[in-house]
Amino acid sequence: MTLLDLETNFRRSPSSDGVVQTQGRRNPDVPRRRWESLAVFAVFTGLYVWIGEWLVQGAHVVSFVTLDQLNRTLMIWHNSPPKLSAVGFNYPPLSTLLMSPLTIVAPWARSLVIVPLVSAPFAAYLMVSVNTLMRRVAVPGLLRAGVLVGLGCNPLFAFYASDGASDLVALSLTVAAVSCLLTWYLTADIRFVLLSGLTFAVAGLAGYQSLVWFAVSFVGVSVVLSRNGAREEEIEGTSVGLAAPAVYALALWVGFSLLLTHRPFGWIPRFPSDGISFGATVTDTGRLVLDGAPLAIVVLPALVVVGLARRDSLALWCAALVAGAIIAPGASSLLHLTASPLAMRDALPILLFAIVGALWLARSLAGSRLTVVGLLIVALVASVPWTYSQMRTFPRQNLESAFTSALSSGASQEGSRTKNGEVVGIDTEKAMAGWIRAHVHGVDQILTDNAQTYAVMLLTGDPGLFLDRVDKSDGPWMRVADAPAHTVRYLLLSRHNTQDLLTQTYPAAANGTDPSLPVAFADARYTLVRVPADYVRPVTGTPDQTTSGGTR
Repeated sequence: MTLLDLETNFRRSPSSDGVVQTQGRRNPDVPRRRWESLAVFAVFTGLYVWIGEWLVQGAHVVSFVTLDQLNRTLMIWHNSPPKLSAVGFNYPPLSTLLMSPLTIVAPWARSLVIVPLVSAPFAAYLMVSVNTLMRRVAVPGLLRAGVLVGLGCNPLFAFYASDGASDLVALSLTVAAVSCLLTWYLTADIRFVLLSGLTFAVAGLAGYQSLVWFAVSFVGVSVVLSRNGAREEEIEGTSVGLAAPAVYALALWVGFSLLLTHRPFGWIPRFPSDGISFGATVTDTGRLVLDGAPLAIVVLPALVVVGLARRDSLALWCAALVAGAIIAPGASSLLHLTASPLAMRDALPILLFAIVGALWLARSLAGSRLTVVGLLIVALVASVPWTYSQMRTFPRQNLESAFTSALSSGASQEGSRTKNGEVVGIDTEKAMAGWIRAHVHGVDQILTDNAQTYAVMLLTGDPGLFLDRVDKSDGPWMRVADAPAHTVRYLLLSRHNTQDLLTQTYPAAANGTDPSLPVAFADARYTLVRVPADYVRPVTGTPDQTTSGGTR
C-alpha cells in the first residue's frame, strides 16, 4: 500500500447516497506491528522509570503535587474508613484515579518507588502514538527511530516523564486522540472519529486543558467533511459521534460537583490575579516558545503556508492545534485559571503538537518527506542543549533547575532552592513520618490539615492514623480543631505555611512555643504536639475556612 492510496480514500469513499466516509468496509491502513509498539513502549518506560528512581531516591527531586495526588489515592485504599471522595476537586479526577492502583500496596507508596510509574508509562504510550503516526505518513524506520530519540532525549520531556508528573497522562491521551483523527483523514474510516471522541473524553477528565484541543478538533472535523463534499446529515452525525463521549463525561463531572459541593462548576480553578498585564503575557508567551519549544517557531508558519497554498485542511487544523497550545497558558493566566502562569512545563504541549505538525508537513510535501523528517530530527537534537540551558534559568518553573543541577553534578539536591525559592527535598517529611510510625498507633490519633501535610501522611503509609479534612468534611473537622482533647492525641502543624488551617488556629504551637501543647517532635517544616487530656483551647476567634477545600 502506498501513501497515495491513503490520501485518496476520501475521494474513493463516496457512496451512492453521497456519504463520503467508509460504510460497511474498512479502507486500507498500515499493517499493525504489535512487537514494534511493544518494544517502543518497553524501552521508554524502562528508561524513564530508571531516571525517575535515581531522581527521587538519589537526587531527592520530587514534585509535591505528585505527592499530594498519591496521598489522595492512598486514602482511597487505606484511610479509616477508605474514601473515594479523597480524589476531591482540586485536580482533574482521572489524573488522580489512574494513579490509584499504584498505592494499593502501602509500603510501595511509602517508599516512593512508585513515583516514576505515574508518568513513565504514559510518556511511553505517547511515544507509541507518535511512532504509529509516523508509520501512517510513511516515515522509514531509521528516521522514525531518530525522531523518537530526539523527543525522548529532550530534557524537558524527559524530566516530566520521569518525575511522576500527571501532565503526561492528559498529554499522552490527547496526542493519541489527535493521531486517531489524522488516521481518520487518511483512511476515511469513521471508527477512528469515534475512537478519538472516547479518548478525548478520558483526556478531558485527566487534564482540563485537553478540552481546548478537543474544541479545535471538533471544528476541524466539520471543516474537513464540508470541504470533501459531505452532506449536512453526515457532518452532523460525525460531529455528534466525536463530541458525545466528551460532553457526557463533562456533564457527569458537573453533576458530581453539584451533588457533593453544591457548585456545579466548582471544579474550575480560580486564583487571585497576579497583576500580569496582557502585554507582559504576550512577551512571556514568546519567551516560553523560544526557550521551551523553538521548533514551533518554524512549524506553525510552515503549516499555515502549506495549508493555504495546497488547500490542505489538515495542515491548517494542525496549525490551530499548535496555536492553541501557545495561546492557552497565557489565556489561563489572564483568566486566573492557574496559580503558576506561563511556567516552563507549559512548553510541553507546544513541543508535542509542533512535532505532530512537522510530521503532517512531511506527509503533505510527499516529494520532500525524507528531507522534512531529517530536518525535524536535526532540530530536535539541536534543541537538547538549548532546552537544558533554559531549564536552568527560566524565571517561572517547577523543579527544572533542580533536575539540571542533579544531572550536571550527580549529587542530591536535598536542601537546595528552586528558581521560585522553594526548598527541594523530602528529608523533613521522612523524619516526621518516621517518628510517627515509631511512636503513634491507632486510628485518628493525629489531627492535621491534609491539604498541607499530605507528604508526611503519604510517607507514613497509613492515613488512618490521621483525622483530616477528608474524613468528616470541613465542618466536623473544625469542631475537633476547636476542642481536640476529646478526640485526638496529637496535632500535626506546618511551621511556615499560612495556608494550614490548623496552623492558623494554633500559631504558637506550630512554632513550638505553646507551653500547654508540648512538642513531641519537630523539624524544619513541621511540628507535632501532644494534646493533654485536660487541654482547653483559649477562645481567640476562628481561622479563615475558605482556604482550599475539605479534600485538599
